Amino acid sequence: MVVSGTEFHRKWVVQCEAVKQIKQRFGTGNALEYLVGEKLLGFIEAADRDAEFWQELAHFLDGIRGVFSLEETGDCVDQLELTRPLSPPQRRALRAISSVSSYIH
Repeated sequence: MVVSGTEFHRKWVVQCEAVKQIKQRFGTGNALEYLVGEKLLGFIEAADRDAEFWQELAHFLDGIRGVFSLEETGDCVDQLELTRPLSPPQRRALRAISSVSSYIH
């Protein structure tokens, strides 16, 4: 599936670039909510159903790590784990971006 020249399962690349501007203009909290709380959690749901998304997940997590520090993602992950119902794959991915380990399986 192609969405405006970008394969849908690779849309995370554009989102990681866009979040840099969001972070600068609207702050870290808003940027994390957009990329992690919205885009990543939705991406993980899609990865449960589609192998193309699953193959991109580790790259998406690396993209998030390239924009946010462990401290920033750790605070966000703590909040998400307290306030949202999360599936086991979502919890594993969130923990992967909030620790030095990149292990998500």
